[in-house]
Amino acid sequence: MKKQRFWHENEGYIDAVMNKVNTLAEDTYIYMLHLSQNRVWFSETTRAYFGIRNTYAPDHYEIMQDLIHPDDWWEYEEGIPPRIQGKDLDRELCVRIKGASGEYHMFSIHTDLVADEKNAERYLLILLHNENVLPRIDALTDLYSMARFVTDLETEIKKKQPFAVLMIKLERFNNLNIIYGNEFTNRLLKETALQFIYMMDENSAVYRLDGPKFGFILRGGDRRKLLDFEQMIRERLARGIQVNNRQTTLKICAGAILIDQYDGKADSLGSKAAYALGHSETEHQGKLIIFNDEVCTSENVDLELMKVIHQSVRDGCEGFYIEYQPIVVSGTGCITGAEALVRWQRAPYGIVPPGRFIEWMETDPAMYELGNFVLRTALQETAELLTVLPEFVLNVNVSARQMEREEFRAEVLRILEETEFPAGHLCMELTERCRDMPLDVIKREVEFFQSHGIRMAMDDYGTGSASSGIVLYAPMDEIKLDMSFIRGITEDAKKQAMVRSIVEFANSCGMSTCLEGVETEELQNYLRFYQATWFQGYYYSKPVRIGKLREMVQI
Repeated sequence: MKKQRFWHENEGYIDAVMNKVNTLAEDTYIYMLHLSQNRVWFSETTRAYFGIRNTYAPDHYEIMQDLIHPDDWWEYEEGIPPRIQGKDLDRELCVRIKGASGEYHMFSIHTDLVADEKNAERYLLILLHNENVLPRIDALTDLYSMARFVTDLETEIKKKQPFAVLMIKLERFNNLNIIYGNEFTNRLLKETALQFIYMMDENSAVYRLDGPKFGFILRGGDRRKLLDFEQMIRERLARGIQVNNRQTTLKICAGAILIDQYDGKADSLGSKAAYALGHSETEHQGKLIIFNDEVCTSENVDLELMKVIHQSVRDGCEGFYIEYQPIVVSGTGCITGAEALVRWQRAPYGIVPPGRFIEWMETDPAMYELGNFVLRTALQETAELLTVLPEFVLNVNVSARQMEREEFRAEVLRILEETEFPAGHLCMELTERCRDMPLDVIKREVEFFQSHGIRMAMDDYGTGSASSGIVLYAPMDEIKLDMSFIRGITEDAKKQAMVRSIVEFANSCGMSTCLEGVETEELQNYLRFYQATWFQGYYYSKPVRIGKLREMVQI
C-alpha cells in the first residue's frame, strides 16, 4: 500500500516552491488544509515564526487553538468551516495569534479553495498577514515608509557610528488641501518626494512619515553636514514644485538630532527628532531645531521622566489610570456623558499631570498602545453606567498615532466587542495632531467608524484653520469648542460672535456642540443663550475616578 501523501505528485518540488513563495511574501505566513485527508501542511516560514514542530499534522485545530488568543478562538473555530465549504472566502478574519516569542500580534486571515480536478482533491489555502507590521514602502510617494524608517534607525544604532536624523514638515499643507483639493496635494507630495530622491546619495535616505512629514537619515552626518543638507532642502522647495502648470513654493519646519553613541531604542530616537520638529513649528517659526541643543536650554523637558513614562507604556501601561470629567445637558445641567482623561502616577514622581507628557507621547510610536489602553479601560469601567443612565455617551480622545494605523479599525471593534459596550454610546474625539493627517485619510477613517455606529467629534474646534477644513470635509457628529473661546466671553464681543456663529453653523448642519470651560453658575446661565448641546467644565466637576463618577450618577 502506497504511503499517503499530502501532494499527489512531485511532493518535494512543490514543497520547495511553496516555501520559497512564503519566504518572499514578507510578514505573511502560509498553511494548507488537505480536506479529504483532514491533514494540514505548514510552510517552513510559518513553522519558524509560530514555533510549530512538524511540516504535516493530522489536526490543525489542535495546533491553532494553542496559538490563537483564547478570546479570539471562537471566531476562528466558527469561521473556518464555512470557508471549507467555499463560503465567505472573500471575507477576512482578524484574530490575535501568538508567535514563537510568546507575543500576540493581530493577524488578518485570508483563504481560498484550490481544487485538483484530476485527483478529485480540494485544499484550503490559508494566509496569515501580520497586521502589526506596516508596509515598507509608502504607496503614495514610493519613498520608504515609517516602518522602514524605524528599521533603518535600528540598523544605524547598531553600527555605533555617527549619524543625524532630520524630520521636516511642509507648512500650511492643509490650507493647500482645502483650496486646491486632495488630488492636487497628493501630486504635490509625489513631486516633492521625487525632488528629495534626486538629493540622495549613498550616505543618505529619505522616508515618508505621515501626512506632509518626511524623515532623513544622514550617515556620518555631523552638525555642518546636517545644516547644509537642511538648507539645501529649503532652497530647493523655495524654487517651487510644479503641479498642473502651477508653481507652488513650499516652506518647512524642521527638527533633528545628532547621534554619536546611542544605546536606546529606535522609536525613542525618532520621538526626540519629532519633539524638536514640534518645537520648530510651535515656538520657532519653522527654524531648524536640533534636539541636542533644545534639551540643554529647555526647562520643560525632563528626559529621565519621559524615558520612564515611555517604558511604562511598554510595560503594559503600568501606572496609567483614567479620570472622567462629566458632560452635561446645557439646558438642565444633568449628566449625559463623560470624557475619559489619562493620568500617570508612580513613585518617586507622584501624580504627573498630562500636560507634562502628552505632547511628548503624541510624537512617540508608543502612543498607539497608550491610546488603546485608555479606550479599553474607559469602556470597561463605564459600561455599567448605561444600566442607570441609558443615554450615557463616553468621549475618548484618539491620537494621530492611532488613526494612521491600519489595524486601529479592527482594534476598536474588538475592544467594543470584548467590553460589550454599545458602539452608539462611544464618541471618539480627534486630537490636535490629527489635523496634520491628509483630509482624505481623515474622511475615510471617520466614515468607517461612523458606519459601525461610533460617533466622531472634532476636539478643540476653532484653534486653527485645519479644524474647520476637517469639519467641512469629513462628516463629524460633534464639535467641541476650545475653552479659550469661553474664557472671558461675557466681556469680549469677538468671542461672542465667534461662539454664536459656530453653534449656529453646527446646528444647521445637524452636528452637536459642546462648550468646554464652564466654571461658574453665572457663565453657565449666560452660555445657555447660545443653545449649544452640552457643557463641560469645573462648575459641574473636575475630572474624577470611576468610583466618584458612579456616585454622581447614583450607581
